[in-house]
Amino acid sequence: MQTEENRSIKIDVNLNAMMKNFGEVFSGERIWIRELLQNTRRAGATRINIHTDRSDPNYFRIDDNGSGVSDFQALLTLGSSGWEPEVIEQENPFGMGFYAALYAAVTVEIRSRGQRAVLHSGRILSGEPITLQTCEIQSGTSIILHLKKSIIDGDRDGSPQGMKQFFERLKESLEAIVRGFPVPVYLNTEQLRRPFALDVWRGLRFDLPDGVALVELNPEFDSTTKGVTFLQGLVISNAEDGLRTWPNFSRSGLRVYMHLSGDRWRVRVPDRDRLYQSTNTSERVKTLQEKVVKAAANHIKASGEAQKYFECLLEWGCYEVIQDLPIPASRWGQLIAPMHLRHYEYEDQEDSFGSPVEIPAAGKERYFLKDRSNLYPSEETLDHLFAMYVFGFPILDTWSDPDHWFSKSPFGEEIEAFYKREVSASANQSDIVAEGAWWGKRVVVCKQFSLTLEGYGTKEITEDAFLNDTFWIIDRPLDWGYPIDQAFYFQTDGDDFDESGFDAAMENFRANLAIIKGDPAALIQSALRDYAEALEGGRFVVEAKQGAIRVEALR
Repeated sequence: MQTEENRSIKIDVNLNAMMKNFGEVFSGERIWIRELLQNTRRAGATRINIHTDRSDPNYFRIDDNGSGVSDFQALLTLGSSGWEPEVIEQENPFGMGFYAALYAAVTVEIRSRGQRAVLHSGRILSGEPITLQTCEIQSGTSIILHLKKSIIDGDRDGSPQGMKQFFERLKESLEAIVRGFPVPVYLNTEQLRRPFALDVWRGLRFDLPDGVALVELNPEFDSTTKGVTFLQGLVISNAEDGLRTWPNFSRSGLRVYMHLSGDRWRVRVPDRDRLYQSTNTSERVKTLQEKVVKAAANHIKASGEAQKYFECLLEWGCYEVIQDLPIPASRWGQLIAPMHLRHYEYEDQEDSFGSPVEIPAAGKERYFLKDRSNLYPSEETLDHLFAMYVFGFPILDTWSDPDHWFSKSPFGEEIEAFYKREVSASANQSDIVAEGAWWGKRVVVCKQFSLTLEGYGTKEITEDAFLNDTFWIIDRPLDWGYPIDQAFYFQTDGDDFDESGFDAAMENFRANLAIIKGDPAALIQSALRDYAEALEGGRFVVEAKQGAIRVEALR
């Protein structure tokens, strides 16, 4: 007697339970169409005809002119495909696909090579045998399905217009399946569109070791533009919502319809609509993606369109193609207005940027700064950003290419290195009108002041700025654009811009500036600004005495 410790076990199958639930392993209700199409292709068909019945939405017939079914039993033998050895070697069929049709239909009728089999799905899946019959069809195969539900969801309107809409949706659904299929497919004698089939495509094409890339080039394509990947003529890794598209070979400026080829691509069973994800597969996909990009870059270069695709080539990492080209103006910027401390976390202050007056080029003695991504306004950098603005430095949005001229130019400086230069401001005593303080910061009212940038020289400045912890204010009538947000953050507790706090601070700065300048009339004018309409036409005498204000209206 065997004990629990030494009894032997082996793999066993509860066939009835497995066959009852096996249909649940297929991920979609239309997988059976893909499987039947694959069978016709493997049988060498050169034309496939699909027929439907206007009176019966669940009727579906598919005919082909292939080699036919030589062994009906192989269709029903799970795990045995029945294909020729070369087909098995190249495509690794699993011998499961026909079951998708059985689970989708009430009955499946097969006619081929003079034989006919009528399969009642419930019976055949429970193990009940059937007897083959003779039929008139000798060449090709005809399969008739009476589906459990229509291919197209929803009720079908029996009106002529409703019928037309139903068949239009059916056609659209089938065309989505066969768009890259290598065999012509007809629906009720109308040929379905196969725009990405290898025998139909007339556009740019790259034949690579592991696949054939059908390519559309357009610099307007952004990175969200997705192509389609095919294996054995059918879509893999495709989702209409765009969330699951691996492997995707498209890039900005490049839309790719990739037909994977070779016998080493592994797919997930039983649907065969996803690649089996493994380290090896990922590496192959990455290598193939690189080859597609390289081929596209070489084509662009050979066609003389590298300048047109400059940004795309940069994104692809094809630096060698653009090394001798002028850098586009879109890559250059210049500060055309001073920057301030951020009003909220992700404020980009794009209004401070514009196009450079002069764009540097190889061999041109023109100072410029590199890496615009490092332009971040902060208490530590605002002095330097104001110097960038005053000196009018062109700023290049760079990339990592040590062999490009901008990387080797003696006139280019990294912005992080620029931040280490000393920036100082000063004014001649003869130009200073008044001095004071506001919120702990020094205020200098002057006719002009000087800004000195280490290594670049000195500029005379005639506009307001906050530099070296000092407000430099040009002597002119009171204004509303003082650079208080270069000195202080104005944010709420939620890190949003505190507009009311900013306005109140600006009003306070104006009043304080009037006091510093010894201009009481400007102080009064600022204080009464919001009441101009109510005071329209009035004339007043204002007297300040012993801390009190007396106002008398003049008649």
